[in-house]
Amino acid sequence: MKKKNFTKKVILPTALALSVTFTGFSPLSTYAAIQTETNEVIWQAPKGLNKEEVVQAYLQDQLKDQPQPKARSSKKNVNQFKIIDEQVDKQIGTTHMKTVEQINGVPVYGSGQTISLDEDLNVYASIGEVNNELVKVNINTTPTITEEEAESQAKAAIENEIGAIKDYDGIETDLMVFPKNDEYHLTYLVKASTSIPEPGYFHYFIDAHTGEVQHHFNALHSAEPETETVSARGLDLLGKMQNFNATKNIETGKTHLYSLETVKNRSVPIHTYDAQRMGETPFILLSALLGFTGFEVETASNFFYDPAAISAQQNSIKVNKYYQNVHDRNSLDNDGMKIISTVHIGEKWNNAAWNGKQMLYGDGDGSYFSSLAGALDVAGHEMTHGVITNTANLTYEGESGALNESIADIFGVLAENHSKAEEDKNWVIGEDVYTPNIPGDGGLRSLENPKDNSLHPNYGMKDNAYPDHYDDRYLGELDKGGVHINSSINNKAAYLIAEGGDHYGTTVNGIGSDKLGKILYKALTVYLVPSSNFTEMREAMVQSARDLYPDRNGEPSAETAAVMAAYDSIGVLE
Repeated sequence: MKKKNFTKKVILPTALALSVTFTGFSPLSTYAAIQTETNEVIWQAPKGLNKEEVVQAYLQDQLKDQPQPKARSSKKNVNQFKIIDEQVDKQIGTTHMKTVEQINGVPVYGSGQTISLDEDLNVYASIGEVNNELVKVNINTTPTITEEEAESQAKAAIENEIGAIKDYDGIETDLMVFPKNDEYHLTYLVKASTSIPEPGYFHYFIDAHTGEVQHHFNALHSAEPETETVSARGLDLLGKMQNFNATKNIETGKTHLYSLETVKNRSVPIHTYDAQRMGETPFILLSALLGFTGFEVETASNFFYDPAAISAQQNSIKVNKYYQNVHDRNSLDNDGMKIISTVHIGEKWNNAAWNGKQMLYGDGDGSYFSSLAGALDVAGHEMTHGVITNTANLTYEGESGALNESIADIFGVLAENHSKAEEDKNWVIGEDVYTPNIPGDGGLRSLENPKDNSLHPNYGMKDNAYPDHYDDRYLGELDKGGVHINSSINNKAAYLIAEGGDHYGTTVNGIGSDKLGKILYKALTVYLVPSSNFTEMREAMVQSARDLYPDRNGEPSAETAAVMAAYDSIGVLE
């Protein structure tokens, strides 16, 4: 981005990424099994089936009127739906099963459903599109080229894009059926992480028969020494003295910005590194084999002198405490994974990112942004992308990508407000770091009033502002189909659910931030699937509200009514 093209209040979302790992490609012609907005059973389970059989029978029932296909290949056809996850809600006696669609055992990229069963194993909710076209698809699912050949093709394409790469940080390759322009291709999905000469989390779909690149995008996503925990302190980016735990290496005598944070008897390692401005825009996640994520932030005493590193460490601790205390989530993967941040990325880098493994913070140019490590809501945003990666894994393109960005914004605000006094709470992202020389500039994005923040006229948006209604959404190809631009539509709904208000003639009676967070967290972790769109977001939120706050006397609870009204007000209808 060339900043001179824009005023300080005009935002180009693709450059101001607050970025995330995964992008994606929407399923093609499909039939959506969508429940009505009630708690009633939508499919009665036949007697004698277990829950796995119920899910398979229900999904196959959606295909029962379809003609039987000819053989897809010489292989024996297998079930279109594969169960990949099960969650049991013991409190209300329900079970949530997640599936992926497949052809001859090969998963179809971006597909998935969540099927919810009551205590009698009847289906009461179904979210995610069922693809009726797959039964007609006839493709050869035996690869012609090898996995190694596909990786070589992807590497050549990546290096043609960014230059020679001495070491890749990691490469993962999986066989996938990839839908493209009403056709289906057997591909290898090659995911490659790079740091030098340019940061990237590249996704390449290599045709498993021809070696052709079918689609690609950049989804910017040792032995322990003897140590002891010590008390340390230092000034953060806001000029506040912070007292915290750090780790002293007994052998070297150096103290490092690392601590084991315990909440609810569960410990999560939190570690902050220094990139030392390596490169122009690269993030520091070098060889996965070496585990290099930057240079240690260390001191010979117990006083740390790097405010950016201190802020990143403290913000990571606060966001982790929010997820642990409010949502009972044990780190980003819910299994105690180490939370890593790296500060001082590049020279005056106006960005922050989650690259699939860690948080990355630039120092800003001092005009457009100050150091992005200084914003608790930005840390919450990036860490939430890590939560999304480990739950719904919303594909980062089009409507699912906009929901990905929106959920990161919402939890970024909720996490920050959780640590603030009531009078200091707000519904703005990045107000502490955006245009530091302009007081009261309105931050990077407003959830309360999305139109307060402008967009470049090239996007052709109404009022050159972020949209706050589905009818005004961005429909172009820039910004991966508007993932940052259209996020503001769902952001507005979230604000209304919590705070209430009148919007386009609809009145919403707010239910508070705490209830919003609980409903959204359940929607994310239970109901949403990679390809979920705005309509399915509404379904997931309504069903989550009903689960947590059941209907009474046949009428929606106040919480469910608030969700319905909020989505009505932004034009996302049932």
